[in-house]
Amino acid sequence: MKLTMTLALCFIAGACASAQVTPVAPAALNPVGVYDFTTTIEGTAVAGTITITQGASGYTGTIATNVSPSLPIRSVAVDDRKVTVAADSPDGPVTIIMELAGDEFTGTWSYAGMSGPHTGKRRP
Repeated sequence: MKLTMTLALCFIAGACASAQVTPVAPAALNPVGVYDFTTTIEGTAVAGTITITQGASGYTGTIATNVSPSLPIRSVAVDDRKVTVAADSPDGPVTIIMELAGDEFTGTWSYAGMSGPHTGKRRP
C-alpha cells in the first residue's frame, strides 16, 4: 500500500513539475482619466488637459489647453500602453499619442500642419 501511494505521489509530482505555466496577459489599459501635459508650440510653452470618459457608445471627453478652446474628443484607441486621441478643430484634425509608463507618459501631437513632442502625467 505504501509503495502504491509513493508511486502515485511521484507520478503527480512529476506531472506537476513538467507542466508548463502560461503567463497571464496584463489587463488591457483603461484610458479613462485626466491627463495633464506640456509641450511647446512655435516657441510658446503650452499646458493642457485631456479628459477621457466612458460614454454609452465608447470613449468621449475633451482636450483643453491654455492657448485654445476646449475640443470634444472624436475617438480614443488603445494599443497596449499607447493611447491615441483624436479630435476635430476649426483648423483641422488634432491627434495626440500618449505612450504610458505607469502614470507618466511621453508622446507626440499633430495639429494644423504642426507636430511635436509632449510629456505628462495621468492624475490619480
